[in-house]
Amino acid sequence: MKKICLLLIMAGLTTALEAKEKKEPVVMIVAGKEVPLSEFIYMVKKDNSVNLKNKQSVKNYVELYKNYKLKVADAESLSINEAPRFETEMERLGNELQQSYLVDKSGEDAVLRTMYERAQKIPVIKEIYFSYPHELYEKGNIMVRKGQVLTQDTFALFEKANAAYNRIKNGESFEAVGESFANDSTVLFFRLQYVLPFRLRYKPIEDYVYSMEVGDISQPVRDNDGFHILKIDRILPEMGTVRAMHILTAFPSENPTADEIEETRRKSEEIYQKTLTNEDFNALAIAFSSDSVNAKNGSILEFGIGGVLEPMEKAGFALEKTGDISEPFQTKYGFHILKLVERKPPTPFEEVESKIHDSMQASDRLFDLYRSFHDKMKERHKYVFYPEAWQELEQLADENFPIDSAFVERSMEMEKTLIKIDSLDFPQNLFVQYMISKYRTLQIYSVDFMKDVFRFFEREILLEVERRSLERDYPDFLLQMNEYYDGTLLFEISNKRVWSKPVELQEQFEAEWVKELNEKYPVTINWKVINKIKKK
Repeated sequence: MKKICLLLIMAGLTTALEAKEKKEPVVMIVAGKEVPLSEFIYMVKKDNSVNLKNKQSVKNYVELYKNYKLKVADAESLSINEAPRFETEMERLGNELQQSYLVDKSGEDAVLRTMYERAQKIPVIKEIYFSYPHELYEKGNIMVRKGQVLTQDTFALFEKANAAYNRIKNGESFEAVGESFANDSTVLFFRLQYVLPFRLRYKPIEDYVYSMEVGDISQPVRDNDGFHILKIDRILPEMGTVRAMHILTAFPSENPTADEIEETRRKSEEIYQKTLTNEDFNALAIAFSSDSVNAKNGSILEFGIGGVLEPMEKAGFALEKTGDISEPFQTKYGFHILKLVERKPPTPFEEVESKIHDSMQASDRLFDLYRSFHDKMKERHKYVFYPEAWQELEQLADENFPIDSAFVERSMEMEKTLIKIDSLDFPQNLFVQYMISKYRTLQIYSVDFMKDVFRFFEREILLEVERRSLERDYPDFLLQMNEYYDGTLLFEISNKRVWSKPVELQEQFEAEWVKELNEKYPVTINWKVINKIKKK
């Protein structure tokens, strides 16, 4: 379907985007092949040793460039440009060059910087979560919901969530409302959660949280799992990471009695006193720590804000100097002792920029990353979106999931223009064909599913339109491709004729080869055009 879609685009673009060829002055003709002025200027400007105001400098460069083109002609005469290896390399170079034009680097940099700055503050939230009534199952390491959700499935759940929100607004405490759903299996109350970029499964919750202030309570926010009421408890600064040695004295059972807790605390206190007498901490960890695997690996833990249980986080970040040791502190696992090895400050933006980029590219933040470029493409190619046509599809998605046979059957008859790009119309049913053949999305709510696929549909069309217009709108694109072509041929032929020879003989082989080329191929140089370049 992707190929069908793109073939349709390309068929329309053949006429719509065809650039009119404009005859330009020719600098030289080498082996019957013209070298246009634009190509010569492009190449000469890349050579900083050439002084266009100096006659001899220009003459020397013309001689070098002529010989360069003669070598390329010689490579073509041997059909090196038709070899599979050459064609593969040119395809790779072409794709890389295209990709360099199909981005908005400044726009992406701004988004990456925004995401980095977001990570410098860490909201701690309370949440009441109203789950869609579909069973969860594990796919890989991700919990995914069975079934599909239509708009009608969300009404009752939204009403329940909205009623809870109104109770909070009318004076009940957030905690009391959350705890009132203790016997409702579709509602979960989380007392405290850290919100860190890229840690949540779906971005709507993260985006909403980062728009709130301490004490704010959200209206029900919908994502792929259901509705969420959120409260900002506090916002912590990013403090880097703690590296600390660790000794755990574990409780003897999951639900220890008061006596067992006290006995565990006493044992931990005894170990703590030993650490204060300069005994080897790691030796003590190997001898006494319940975390025996970690003890054998040096007893080192490294964590940041939100990365461990709150008591360990507080104890770890309270240590200031290397070698400082915490008093025993309790978690649900037992009593812990930490010895500070190192405090690392927050990682600078430059060191995590590529990691943020990769994380966004591999998640549903892909379109945040590329939004600036998409907006520019839409403006360049006169993009028009028709909301009425989209609403018809949404209404159909309220009744049937977008890849169900009933939806497909009805939508195939829908031919209203959904988007227009460069005077090309893309109807509703073309999008549906794309959607049923390429639904790479985890969205289970019908309208969200359709919106998600539409973003890919829209992006692929815009990219193809932009690719087709590169030669028309970016003169340097063709010149760079030509440079890659000539340069790759030059490398292959030079390796064959000169570089494979003994080093001490290469200069001789080079001179003989150039002499042979000048005798073999005709060359015409248009000094009239070249002299005009010098005067510019």
